[in-house]
This record gives sequence, structure tokens and C-alpha cells, in this order.
Amino acid sequence: MSTYVVGDIQGCYEEFRRLLDVVQYDDSTDELWLVGDLVNRGPNNTGVLDLIMSLTRCRVVLGNHDLHFLAVALGHQKQHRSDTMDDLISSSRLPDYISFLRQQPLLARDIERNLVMVHAGLPPQLHIDTCEQLAAEVERTLVSNEFEDFLVAMYGNEPAAWQDDLTGLTRLRVITNFLTRLRYCTADGTMELTHKAEVQPKGYAPWFSFERPDDVHILFGHWAAIEGKSTADFATALDTGCVWGRSMTALRLEDRQYFSIPAINQR
Repeated sequence: MSTYVVGDIQGCYEEFRRLLDVVQYDDSTDELWLVGDLVNRGPNNTGVLDLIMSLTRCRVVLGNHDLHFLAVALGHQKQHRSDTMDDLISSSRLPDYISFLRQQPLLARDIERNLVMVHAGLPPQLHIDTCEQLAAEVERTLVSNEFEDFLVAMYGNEPAAWQDDLTGLTRLRVITNFLTRLRYCTADGTMELTHKAEVQPKGYAPWFSFERPDDVHILFGHWAAIEGKSTADFATALDTGCVWGRSMTALRLEDRQYFSIPAINQR
């Protein structure tokens, strides 16, 4: 049995399918871990979700694009100019896609292997046990009657820092930003959410450049600009920018071997 962790797919069905073929993925024996941003910006979102939903040994965490799709699908946001969700919105399976994504976590932890998978990152000042508990708060909301209120309130960059006394939808927004949008922050976890490139804003650094209060290894995506490269031994980056014309990457956990295929449409 092998375990493959795949970077951001973002609707790039053909590349995803080819990558699974390259690693000879066998759903009866292997495991597939997906770091989020399954949909949006690519050409075939329905193909991606149909395939993922057909698999029996697949672990998924939600990314910011997946949550954005839910908000659009339920009428709480309009599509952005660069969004490509029409195939999902017009599909007869739309209720199935919504239901499936609502049931996925924001953080997946494998205690035996001391691994955690998250879309964007973890706040450097918070222990993994705390991060797991906070992620569970959002996950419970996703399957609750407050789900649509959360989709409306999750947008925004404030508050920029975690406080234990945060409550309600504001608390959930900060947790969601940490797990699905984080790139740059300070040592105390104050986020800067407007910069995406490798040139870091003054006073901030990549979240994985700070020491953590635990020894967990973090698998993450989200940050195509760093091209799958992390400066920390405890963090492995998997987003190699397929939707931007670069490549899609999988990591086999058992021997740390990487597999990559080029994007079909070069940008």
C-alpha cells in the first residue's frame, strides 16, 4: 500500500487523471490525500469532483477555493472574473457536490505518522492539538444550520490575529483564514493576507519560517508562487501551480518520492 499526497488540483482534471496513472494509483490498496482547492480556475471541475467522490480511500481537506465555490453555489457570493465554476453550478449533481464538500475537514491528522494535512498552513504559535480543536469548530459549523451564515461571514482579513476570547462568526473567520489562506505572518501569528508572491511584506515572513510548539510535520498546498519549496524541515509544500501552466505534483509518503506531470495548457 502506498499513500500519495497531491497538490492543488483546481479543476485540472486531465492532469489529475494522468498523475494517478503515472503513480499507478490503486484505489483498492493505496491511499490518496488531497491538500484542498479541488475546484476553480481550471477547465473541468465536475470531472475532478466526480472522480474524487468515486474513490473509497481518499482524504480531502478544504481549500479557500472550495469554500468560495460553496458560497457562490448557494447565492452568497458572485463569481469573480477569474472563477470557472459554471460547469459545477449548471450540473444536475450540484446538490451532491455541495453535500460532499460540506462534509470534508479543514485539517486531517495522522497521529501514528505524526502528520497533518492542511490547505494553507498552521499558526506558528498554536500547538497542533489546539489547531485540530479549532478546525473542528468550523467543521461542525459546515454541517450545521449555521452553515450559510458562516459562508457569508467568512470573507475578510480581520481580525488578523488569534485571540482566545473571539466568539461567533468572527472566531470562525480567523480559524478559516489560518487554515485556508495563510501565507505570511509574524511569530505571534498575526496574518498578512494580501501578499501572494515570494517577496514578503515588511515585518512578516512565511508561516513555516517560525519555530512551532510541537514537532508535527505539515503537508500543505495553496502557495503556487513558492513552487513546492519550503525552507522548513517540518513543512512540505505540494502546490506546484498546475492551473498556472506549471505542473501537478504527488508525494509518496512511504519513501518521500515525488512524481510530477506538466500542465497541459502552458501559461
